[in-house]
Amino acid sequence: MRGVVILFVLVCSLCFISAEVNLTQQQITVNCINDSIVAIESLSVYNISLIRFNDSLTTAQQLYEAQAVLEANRKKTNYDTAISYCNQIIELKNTAIEALDSYGVFLSFYNETTDSNVETPSVDIIIAQIDAEIAGERYENVMPLLDQAYDEVSRIKSDQTAITLAYSVATKGVGEFIKSNWIFLVSIVVLLLMFYLLYRTKISLWLLNRKMNSLLLRKDTLKKLMSEAQKDYFQSGKIPESEYRIKIKNFGELVRDIDRQVPLIQQDIARYSFATKQKLKEKDKERLKSAR
Repeated sequence: MRGVVILFVLVCSLCFISAEVNLTQQQITVNCINDSIVAIESLSVYNISLIRFNDSLTTAQQLYEAQAVLEANRKKTNYDTAISYCNQIIELKNTAIEALDSYGVFLSFYNETTDSNVETPSVDIIIAQIDAEIAGERYENVMPLLDQAYDEVSRIKSDQTAITLAYSVATKGVGEFIKSNWIFLVSIVVLLLMFYLLYRTKISLWLLNRKMNSLLLRKDTLKKLMSEAQKDYFQSGKIPESEYRIKIKNFGELVRDIDRQVPLIQQDIARYSFATKQKLKEKDKERLKSAR
């Protein structure tokens, strides 16, 4: 009889302890969700997309509510998954703030230390990649790209220093060359100017057609990327809805920007084409007069 009493006391104690553990896990989850909400609100000052954060928060809340229902019905519960989503939000927030602040520092450094007359396409490409990662809320990819950007700026500055030294050495020789051959150089400039004046319409038309072809090629590429994103989301499910929305929005804005430029370029092409035809007609008339 005494053994039965002891066993009963142990069972009751275990039930009490289990209830306390579940209650503690529930409270931890509630606190974690509240901390996540505060973390997301703190990011509003950065004016960034919060789709990934809100999706994780919604998932955490849904998981918590499902476990809370189970607990109310005295069934086995597990809040670990909900807590993991909350922890992901906190970690992502810290990563985002570090990435955004570091990116701002880099842009200040880049603008202050880089000569505006020096072309830096390689750095601009990396900056575009960083902007894309931030727009897609992939903040974990920003820091490695920033390291690449710093290395590229250092390389460009080193190259520019070498070019400046070479230029300073060569300037003296160039000055002597100009003094000795100024008549020849002036003649070349005059010939080039005459060539431009004679063929400026054709040159402008060629440049416009080249720009038009480039825009149309970019538009086709963007449409292909949109199509791939749709397949990855609707057919294979490779990407989440938040990333799909961001990609379609960004690609759509780029396509609309191209569509705004195309009519303007078409007008310029039409104007230069008309001018070219008029010149040809005038030349034909002059030839006919000469033949008579």
